[in-house]
Amino acid sequence: MKKIFNKIAAFFNALSADKYLHLIVGLIVAAFFNIALGMEVCIAPVIVVGFVKEFIDEWRYGGADIADFAATVAGGAVIQLIVAVF
Repeated sequence: MKKIFNKIAAFFNALSADKYLHLIVGLIVAAFFNIALGMEVCIAPVIVVGFVKEFIDEWRYGGADIADFAATVAGGAVIQLIVAVF
């Protein structure tokens, strides 16, 4: 059990702060669209926001990061799962 915990901890320690920010933004966007606007499928706006952000990064800085997009969508997926279950 301790080996599994250490592997999970090592995975999260390897993530940069930027990925956590993308995850938080995905959580916030999905929660907003679900709570304020009553959307049942709150992952859709998260995908759009993540795509637009990476498009802007490609345009401004010359490089988009698929891991940033995945972290944003993962945050939205957490809220979507909560909405689907409850």
